[in-house]
Amino acid sequence: MAAELKAASAEFAELWARRDIEEAGQIRKEMNHPVLGLLCFESSVMRLPARPDLSIVLHTPLNEADTAGKLEWLASPEGRRGTMYPVAG
Repeated sequence: MAAELKAASAEFAELWARRDIEEAGQIRKEMNHPVLGLLCFESSVMRLPARPDLSIVLHTPLNEADTAGKLEWLASPEGRRGTMYPVAG
């Protein structure tokens, strides 16, 4: 694909040759929680300019699979009680 774009656009070819592409700041993550089931998040990575060796990762619940609702239940007294017992399987 990159070869086709370079052939079609001199500007793209110049930008591609620079190789100054930064890694993506947001990615999608899914996990299967033993009690809640499927959880879907957008994971955002932020670098700290003053400390390049450190980064902050935020996991924002997506609307899919009612992730926010499941997490709210997990944080509730009922949810905390519901996760105290082992889950079979």
